[in-house]
Amino acid sequence: MNNKLMIKKTIAQEKNIFIVLFIYAFLLIFFCSKMSPLYPINEWSDINLYFNIGKAIAEGRVPYTEAFDHKGPLIFFIYGIGALISDSSFFGMYLIESIGWAILIFFAYLTARLYVEKIYAFIVALIFPVLMLSHTSQGGSAEEFIAIAQVVSLYFFIRYFKDKSVSRHNPTHMLIHGLMSSVALLIKINLVIFWFFPLLAVFINLALIKEYKNLVKNIIAYTLGILVITLPICIYFLVNGALTEAWNIYIILNKNYATIGSLSETIENITVRFYLWLRLETIEFLIILLGAIYFPIRHIKNKWGRIGLILSFFILFAAIFSSPKYVFYYSIPYYIYALPGCIALCRFIKIPATKTAYTLLFIVILALGIKQRDFFGMQISELLRSEKPTGLAFQFGEIVKKEKEPTLLNIGLDEGNAVFTVANVTPTVKYFISPNLPYDSFPQMRDEQTKYIENKEIQFVILAERAMNYNYFHELPALNENYTIVDSYPANDHQTYYLYKRKD
Repeated sequence: MNNKLMIKKTIAQEKNIFIVLFIYAFLLIFFCSKMSPLYPINEWSDINLYFNIGKAIAEGRVPYTEAFDHKGPLIFFIYGIGALISDSSFFGMYLIESIGWAILIFFAYLTARLYVEKIYAFIVALIFPVLMLSHTSQGGSAEEFIAIAQVVSLYFFIRYFKDKSVSRHNPTHMLIHGLMSSVALLIKINLVIFWFFPLLAVFINLALIKEYKNLVKNIIAYTLGILVITLPICIYFLVNGALTEAWNIYIILNKNYATIGSLSETIENITVRFYLWLRLETIEFLIILLGAIYFPIRHIKNKWGRIGLILSFFILFAAIFSSPKYVFYYSIPYYIYALPGCIALCRFIKIPATKTAYTLLFIVILALGIKQRDFFGMQISELLRSEKPTGLAFQFGEIVKKEKEPTLLNIGLDEGNAVFTVANVTPTVKYFISPNLPYDSFPQMRDEQTKYIENKEIQFVILAERAMNYNYFHELPALNENYTIVDSYPANDHQTYYLYKRKD
C-alpha cells in the first residue's frame, strides 16, 4: 500500500487516538518544558540566545552579521516565528514545541502500527517521548527539533525496508527525507550523518533491482527536498549581503572550533561513553540498543535496510561522542532508537484493548513523564505565580526594564542571557552575548565587545565571575571608567553575576 494513503487511512480510521495523542503532546510539554506558560522563565542560556536572535530577525536584523552565534540558521528562524507570536515570553515557542512533539508522537504511533495493534502502538507513542524527556534539559534545544525530523524519516525508512522484497521507492517520500535532513543540515550539521546509511541503502537497493529510472527520480527528489528549505535561507542571506559571513561562521568557524583528537583518542571517547551509558543509564540504553540492533535484525527483512539502520545508529553515536566536549542533551538524537526498541518490547506484552486501559495508560504514562522532569522543586507559590518570580533574570531584569529603551550586553552565557527575555530587550549589537569561543580562535568577538564598552554604546553590561573572559573585562579600564556596578547576584559559591550600568 502507498505510504501516503496508509497514513491518511490510519489517521481517518483511528482519529480519536490521534486527537488524544495531540492533547498528550501539549500536556507533556506544558508540564515538562520550561517553554510552557506554567513556568516564569526558561533560564537556559542557549534557548534565550536563540530566542533573542529570533527577535532580532523579526525586527529586521540579520543573523551572523548583526546578531552573532555559531549555531545553524534554521534554529534562529524557528525562534523568530515564536517571537512573532509572542516577543515578550516563550508562549509562541511553547506552541511550536508542542506541535513538534505532536508530530514526533504521531509518527511514533504510525511506526508502531506497522508491527503492533492499536493499543500497543498507543503505549509506544506515550512512553517513547517520556524516554526522550530524560535528556531534553529545560526544553526547546536544537537537538529536539532534529530528533523530530529523524523520527519522521525513521518511519519512512522502516516502512520501506519492512519486507524482504522491496521495489520502487516513492519519490515523494524521498522528498520528505530531503526536507527532514535539511533540518539537521541547517541546525547542527554533523547530525545529518543519521540519514547517510539508510539513504545509501535505498539507493543501493534500487540499483540492484535495476530500477534506474526510479533511482534518478529519488536522487532528484531528495535534492529538491534539501533545496526547499536551504535555498530560501541562502537567498535571504544573499539579499542581505550575509551569505559569505554565514558560511564563514556556521561552516568554517565550527570546523576550526571542533575538537577532534587523534584516531586513538576518538575511539577511546566513543568506547568510554558507550560503557558509561550502559552502566549509568542501563535500562534506557538497553532499550535504545534493542531498537538499534535487535529490531533491525529481527524485524527489518530487507538486507540493505537492516544494515543501513544499524550503521546509522553507530555512526550517529560516533558523531555525538567522538569529541571530548559533551553535554548530556547532545544525546537526544540517538534516543530516537528507543522507538523501535519500545515496539520490540510491546510484542511481548498483553493488554486488553478497552477504553479503561487506554485511559489508565494515558494518565499513568503522563504522570511518569511529568515526574521525569524535576521542575517542581521551586516553591509552589512561585510556580502558581501568586508571588513575584525570583532569580537572576528577574532581579536584573527589573532594573533593566525601568529604562525607556535599554540596551544590554552579556559578556558570557549562562543565566545572563535570560535578562534579555525578561526585560524584553532586543539585541542592538552583533556580539550581544559571548558564546564559548576562545580568544585565540575568534578574537574579533572580544575586541568588538571592548569597543562597545569603550564607546559607551551599551547601557547595561552583565559580567559573571566564571565567564571565559572575566579577568580581561573585570580589569578593563574602560569598564570601570564608563560603568558602575548597580547590582549583583550570587548564583552559587563559585559564581557571582554583576550588573553594570553606564555612567551618564
